[in-house]
Amino acid sequence: MPDSHQKTARTDRLLTKPWWRRRPVQIGAAAAIALALTLTAFVFMPAANTVTVAADTLDTGEVTMGAFQDYVALRAGVLPLEITYITAETNGRVISVVASDGAMVTPGQPLAMLGNPDLTLQVSSREADISARLSDTNNQLMNLQTSQQASEQAIADVAYALHRAEEQMVKYKMLRDHGVLNDAAVQTYIDEVAYQKQRLAALKATQAQQAQFYTTQAAQIRASANDLRRSRDEVRNGLNALNLTAPVEGRLTDFNLKPGQAVKMGDPLGEVDSEGTYKLKAEVDEFYLSRLSTGLKANANVHGKPAAVHISKIFPQVNNGRITVELEFDNAMPSDLKRGETIDVRLSLGATQQAMLVPSGAWLNDTGGASIFVLDGSGNKASRRVVTVGRRNPEYVEILSGLKPGEHVITGGTSNFLKAQHLRLTQSAK
Repeated sequence: MPDSHQKTARTDRLLTKPWWRRRPVQIGAAAAIALALTLTAFVFMPAANTVTVAADTLDTGEVTMGAFQDYVALRAGVLPLEITYITAETNGRVISVVASDGAMVTPGQPLAMLGNPDLTLQVSSREADISARLSDTNNQLMNLQTSQQASEQAIADVAYALHRAEEQMVKYKMLRDHGVLNDAAVQTYIDEVAYQKQRLAALKATQAQQAQFYTTQAAQIRASANDLRRSRDEVRNGLNALNLTAPVEGRLTDFNLKPGQAVKMGDPLGEVDSEGTYKLKAEVDEFYLSRLSTGLKANANVHGKPAAVHISKIFPQVNNGRITVELEFDNAMPSDLKRGETIDVRLSLGATQQAMLVPSGAWLNDTGGASIFVLDGSGNKASRRVVTVGRRNPEYVEILSGLKPGEHVITGGTSNFLKAQHLRLTQSAK
């Protein structure tokens, strides 16, 4: 009996579980594992707005400190320094062409002749009308001169009559003094002298009054006649418009008239280019507009030889993000220049200075220089970063803020990822 009792006591004893099998520990362990998995997923999961791209499709560069050469590379075309356009001054049909495209011409040299029967008839009619009016003005001037001559002749006649009356009066006074005649006989001649004097004074007064009138009238008639002559010359010049001539000396270009061809007033018929004198014309990115000014220096490479040029004209219009400038040579013009050829020009915008630099690339056009992708230390990830750019040249861009020397950036190949904030780079399998 005592042995059975002891066996039963040992059988009813409670057993203790190991600590790692206890429920609170297991719940805590499960929570820790879940948290670890969440953290792992957060760390290794791509960030929002992340795009995966092959690394070999991107262009990269390093941020460096170096000497920034402030210039713009241009491709300029050669144009004549002076271009004089030939336009049709009237409607007509080409009768004959006496000059050929590309020929050298001198001022007034005939180029072609036009025909216009209606214009010829109109000019003839107007010229006849003007000639008739000129004849009328000539008659008016002759009548005015006749009136002046008549007045002068009247004064001369009265002056002569006065002279004769005075002679008679003197003679009869002598006879009276000798007792031959009495005072009554002399008085007639005294009255005649007084009368002629009064007539002469009245005529001279009238002539003085009319002199200003005659002068004014004559000036007006002559001015009217001159206006009519100018009108007649202009009418005749209407026919001269049918004869095309070279306006200046130079080389005739774009002149392609053919006999029988109809032209209208204002139609461009050709141009005369200055021979041996040229200028350059180039387009510049509108980014540089505020820094351009006339007189700005540049260097042109003409057939392997340097030539100093300067900006002579800036066109204010902006077309497709480009502005047009004209450049002229500072010194003797190269003798082997040809119209239409293109040459390289390096336009200087400022002195060389130390600056933080990033290689130029498509990123400038993609973002306007506002942001750029920066690679991390592993080179497998890149994040967009806001930057401030300064001056530019064809090779580098000056960075004012947002980057540090030694960092690596993506300079091209991201045009399709403008909304992305992060890039994950993958290496192509070899």
